[in-house]
Amino acid sequence: MLKRRKTLLVVPLIIILLIVLTVPPHSLVHLKSSFFIFFRQPLSFFYKVYINLQDLTKIIHIFSKYEQLETEKQKLTFQLNQLKEQMYENKRLRQILELSEQEPYDFTVAQVVGKEPTNWLNSLVINKGKAEGININQPVMNFSGLIGKVIEVAPHSAKVLLISDVNSRVVVLVQRTRQEGILEGCGRGLCRLKYLSLDAEVELGDVVITAGVGGVYPKGLVIGRIQSIRTERGGLYKSCIVKPLSSLSGLEEVLCLK
Repeated sequence: MLKRRKTLLVVPLIIILLIVLTVPPHSLVHLKSSFFIFFRQPLSFFYKVYINLQDLTKIIHIFSKYEQLETEKQKLTFQLNQLKEQMYENKRLRQILELSEQEPYDFTVAQVVGKEPTNWLNSLVINKGKAEGININQPVMNFSGLIGKVIEVAPHSAKVLLISDVNSRVVVLVQRTRQEGILEGCGRGLCRLKYLSLDAEVELGDVVITAGVGGVYPKGLVIGRIQSIRTERGGLYKSCIVKPLSSLSGLEEVLCLK
């Protein structure tokens, strides 16, 4: 069977060779031309396929390289974000260290681990509690000033009522003129300073501090600046909107004063 197949292949080749040898030179030119015309289309097709396969191979190689670079980019982006987070954390820790050297009060550093789902802008949960020396009514600050007080304590956590909560009340002073009033929370991260006399000397930008009255907040803790002033209905007293120096919605670490 194998010999027969070889014969079938060899015989046509011998015939083609005999034709080439016996055909006159001038006729051989026409034969070559006809041969070329006959095989031109198939050869052109296979040449195009070959070129396209080469291009496809290049595309696959480029795509593979792109995937490798994209993976490397994602790794580098993740590492960069980690380094940035460490940098910001180190900055906050330096602020705590500097504040501990300046403040006359002892304090416990705590991390914010939760916020109230019902009014999350006005209260939060910290990761220190009774076991770490946290007590109810303990003032809570951050690097800029007063932010609230502890209202609930568990063994290893506590709830802090922010000064922007509508239930918050703090006796305060306008630092520049010593005018006294009551600071109430009005939501949206703001407070309202009420019950200033009509002739009270207050200006936009004046700093508001704790008055040290009531036994909860020490005197002189900075709270914020006066943002607007108006006379209440009936003309009985002035009130002011006070913006806390610290953004109450982005807190990560807090300081619980002892």
